[in-house]
Amino acid sequence: MSELICALDIGTTKVCALIGKLDDNNALRVIGAGRTPARGLRRGVVINTVEAAACIGQAIDAAEAAAGGVTLDSAYVGISGAHIGAVGSKGVTILGRNGRKITPEDCQRALDQARDIALPHNRDIINVIARSYTVDDNQDVQNPVGMFAYRLEVDASLIIGALSAITNLTNCVTENGVEIEDLVLQPLASAEAVLTDDERQAGVAVVDIGGGTTDMAIFLESAAWHTHVLDVGGDHFVRDVATGLRMPYDKAELLIRQFGHAQPQLIPPDAEVRGPAFGADGSQIIPRRSLADIIYFRAEEVLDLIVDEIKRSGYDGLLPAGVVLTGGVAQLAGIGEMAHDRLSWPVRIGRPAGIAGATIDLSSPEYATAVGLLLWGLRRDNQPRAATPQGGAPPWQRVFGYLKRILPIPT
Repeated sequence: MSELICALDIGTTKVCALIGKLDDNNALRVIGAGRTPARGLRRGVVINTVEAAACIGQAIDAAEAAAGGVTLDSAYVGISGAHIGAVGSKGVTILGRNGRKITPEDCQRALDQARDIALPHNRDIINVIARSYTVDDNQDVQNPVGMFAYRLEVDASLIIGALSAITNLTNCVTENGVEIEDLVLQPLASAEAVLTDDERQAGVAVVDIGGGTTDMAIFLESAAWHTHVLDVGGDHFVRDVATGLRMPYDKAELLIRQFGHAQPQLIPPDAEVRGPAFGADGSQIIPRRSLADIIYFRAEEVLDLIVDEIKRSGYDGLLPAGVVLTGGVAQLAGIGEMAHDRLSWPVRIGRPAGIAGATIDLSSPEYATAVGLLLWGLRRDNQPRAATPQGGAPPWQRVFGYLKRILPIPT
């Protein structure tokens, strides 16, 4: 495997680049981290390629500098957006008339066949996720490697998105001289960072409430059986506060971070804070309960949408491990308690753990996707893969992209 593993979490509100390396104890250590405010993206989708490519480049530059000047050649990249959906598919590998032991390559061939389906011209496959295998007549096998069989079949979930959205995101990355090792649906990446093996096995939903979208994945018997992207996120909270309290958007975001709470009843009735405002004075006295009321009503809507989607999936009765909330909105005071009161399942806040070396606090829920992408890459680098990297830039384009980031080359 490559000595370095790199991750790019490209979200609506931030772009985060992480560079990881295995230490002498074979533990993953982050040696470089870069974060920059996102530009040119809306609800997970690129709407301005120039601005999006520029902020991605800035995050890459910061991570490379923090890592001592290494060059980021390739990365695992997160993707989200309401354009993404999932369909089921099956693939088969025949193991010969005499049968033999199943190898990892046999599993990959079955997955490659599951990928081979007819799609509309404007759709493309992002990920192929094995849900379970059938080994001859033995169904619901999670890891068939090493088993003797004549026939191997995989039941897979194909994560599919809009080709234009995928291509625009890919181009913004490769224009910076970075090859894409794998595009990864964000809740699948977040799950790598915040779920335990016991939760995956028992049945759990990971819900990543990010800046522009709320990304969901349901795991049963250690496999992802359902994914969905809700077109609502932290950006809606900020816009509600900015509109309701008549203040600039960026000031509303800061106000929520400093004083926001999802449970108004826990705020003292006379609690106030001086905050920003439009107008000549530029400031106002804000009752903290008024701020919490605005946040509560939006959180109520988001949690209700989460409940509706879990029920729609048909797996609502199969989640003894409950719901793990992560993403930037999971940092909001009171959101965990509110979710516990409104949802019918156990709830906890998911935080990345066990990652050392970063100059920023990667244990915050807002870094679940970035850390998860590193862990996804670590796992995938130790597995054989028949498919070529997605979005790979030719060598000349990678060199030109790197020079664009360090020299004022006109475009």
